[in-house]
Amino acid sequence: MTSPRWMILVCFSLISVFGTGESLTIIVPEISNEQNSLPAIIAQMSRAIADLNASHKKLLVQQSRSGCNCNPSSLQACYSQRNLANRRLSSCNSQVRSLGAQRSSLLRQVSGLRSQYAAVVKQRDVLQGQLNVFVRYQNYGWKYYRGSFYYFSTSKANWQASRNYCTARGADLVVINDAFENNFTREVKRIAWIGLYRSGSNWRWVDGSYLSSRASYWAPKEPNNSGNREDRGEIWLYNNIENWNDAPWADANYWICEKKV
Repeated sequence: MTSPRWMILVCFSLISVFGTGESLTIIVPEISNEQNSLPAIIAQMSRAIADLNASHKKLLVQQSRSGCNCNPSSLQACYSQRNLANRRLSSCNSQVRSLGAQRSSLLRQVSGLRSQYAAVVKQRDVLQGQLNVFVRYQNYGWKYYRGSFYYFSTSKANWQASRNYCTARGADLVVINDAFENNFTREVKRIAWIGLYRSGSNWRWVDGSYLSSRASYWAPKEPNNSGNREDRGEIWLYNNIENWNDAPWADANYWICEKKV
């Protein structure tokens, strides 16, 4: 940023020229590209405008106080002095308008940069949160697949205890949405609980959605609710695409948790 000393030189020039009748040229220094503090630039511009306004007022006062005799030569000198003062005032006004426009432009840039910064910070926080999830679940042996982490248990429990294990870790029993996920979950080659349960005459997933016939992979003749007590879904014939079975919730099975990210 150019030193404020240029403003002192401008004011000195105004005083000197007013007395000598010489022409006045005010050059506003350009802002260095090396300065990277927009607030500092705006403050400098504001001070420059304030100084020019002060010079403007002084010129008005001097113009109002200018007196002369009524003889022709004195009148001519008085008119010349008045015209010179008017030119100086016009120059000051132009400088004030120019600096005001620059300040407004810088303020808009500051506002835009603040908005960009806020957006970047928000995106950073989202990505950091996702990264933390990845690190945490990978460290505990969960497998990532198509936007979710999966945990394949190595012990057995009933359906509710299996679900409790998942929810205690910020997850739930797996919800199978399509053929890709169905194939992925049956690759473990184990009979395992999934997040499917009977609700009246319908089947629902643990996320609250109802089982769709288009994404249903029941084994042949299943579900059959044998003994009127089979109310939970499990992966059963895992070597087949259609592999689900309904089973009593109290049976001990392996289970699969899912954590969406």
